[in-house]
Amino acid sequence: MILHRVQTRLRRTKAALRASWWRLIHRGVEAGTGVQVGAGCRLILEPKSRLVLGARCQVDDATTIAVYGSGVIDLGAGAFVGHHCTLAARTSIEIGPGTHLAELVSVRDHDHTVGVPPTSGEMTVHPVVIGADVWIGSKVTVLAGARIGDGAVVGANAVVRGELPARSVCVGVPARVVRLLDFPGELESERSV
Repeated sequence: MILHRVQTRLRRTKAALRASWWRLIHRGVEAGTGVQVGAGCRLILEPKSRLVLGARCQVDDATTIAVYGSGVIDLGAGAFVGHHCTLAARTSIEIGPGTHLAELVSVRDHDHTVGVPPTSGEMTVHPVVIGADVWIGSKVTVLAGARIGDGAVVGANAVVRGELPARSVCVGVPARVVRLLDFPGELESERSV
């Protein structure tokens, strides 16, 4: 029991140090208090790009975060990114406070242009906005231009494109609404401080 507590504390300390290290070696990283970055995470940050990690944000092990050109990835306070996720931005990805991404989730604001060979390097780019207190299940793919409303739940293996309303449960390929949730005042973003 004591050994487990020591190991947990050591893991959290290392994760906090990794977040500080990212901030020190990359000018474009802004990290709030209590941020944790897991082991084996990969950060690709071009000179004019930015990564904003809100207070108490957690990035789990082996996640890849890539920000190209003058792009921005903004993770809100208390957001959680599960292990082996990929976040890649050329313009912007905004993930709201309290949002949780399960393992193996992919969020990208760009894709190769359809009808043009991928070797051309031609891209279509559209910002991605994921609201506050969203739960995104395992292996979900969020495509360029997607907008997910506050409090939404996206089921495992879904492919999100377009807009999903707030407080909805969405599943499938492409993701579609299967039910609406009704719990006003229950979201972290709506609670009074």
